Amino acid sequence: MGWTNYHGHCDYCDGHGKIEDYIQKAIELNMDAIGISSHAPVPFPTDWTMPAYKLDNYLEELDGLKEKYKHQISVYKALEVDYIPGLASPKHEKILKAELDYTVGSVHYIGQMNDGTHWAVDAPADEFKKGLDETFNGDIKRAACRYYELQREMLEQASPDIIGHMDKIKMHNLTFKLFDESEQWYVDEVNKTLELVKEKGVIVEVNTKAYYRDGHLFPGPEHFAKIKELDIPVTINSDAHHPDRLINAFEEVEEMLLKAGFTHFVELVDGEWQEVAIVENQG
Repeated sequence: MGWTNYHGHCDYCDGHGKIEDYIQKAIELNMDAIGISSHAPVPFPTDWTMPAYKLDNYLEELDGLKEKYKHQISVYKALEVDYIPGLASPKHEKILKAELDYTVGSVHYIGQMNDGTHWAVDAPADEFKKGLDETFNGDIKRAACRYYELQREMLEQASPDIIGHMDKIKMHNLTFKLFDESEQWYVDEVNKTLELVKEKGVIVEVNTKAYYRDGHLFPGPEHFAKIKELDIPVTINSDAHHPDRLINAFEEVEEMLLKAGFTHFVELVDGEWQEVAIVENQG
């Protein structure tokens, strides 16, 4: 069997290339399935989420392309949906109305800066530092704990199908050396979140977007043993923002998962999540 990818962005949000470019590239790569999951609109202006007025066109275009390519590849209609208390969630009425094949639920925003701007944990380094200082008085432990608290709140109140890049709060550690990811308080936050992921039946993606850039995986391989121990279903996603990055580092991550004792991924097969043996995905 071929690869699959359920987390990718196009020019409806901050991705590069049209939806059809991704589908055609996936066919070229002999992939079995591709899910398009552009950033869902949020109720304030950003430079990376889909504007609300584009949502209907996005959904209609995906429906048309699913039909057009149905004999060549399975195409799935999705959104990466932010969880922001009281403002956005994978179970918001507008998301439910979209009749998606699945949702990727992610936490990006964990507070507001002095001018009211929502602060995202994956903002550029200078903006991240400014937000950390203004929102949490520079206290990264408080910020990290809030990040995981919001993920657990999302899981409790509005569980998505897939939890997106679940430990992305560590992203700027390479630049600022903010905290030790092996400290017990941090490991406890990750594990507590993973235990709720298991309880809610949510899939963990291994997000490879940054692997070739800086070696980061989300979640990192140091958490694979816990994910395996809890028997949480996993899938590899590249969070592609360009068609050429659809299977970014998939072979490397597959090898890591095999070494960690995993024997199966989960894939959408005829619209249902099913286990597929990892060795069958090679190629």
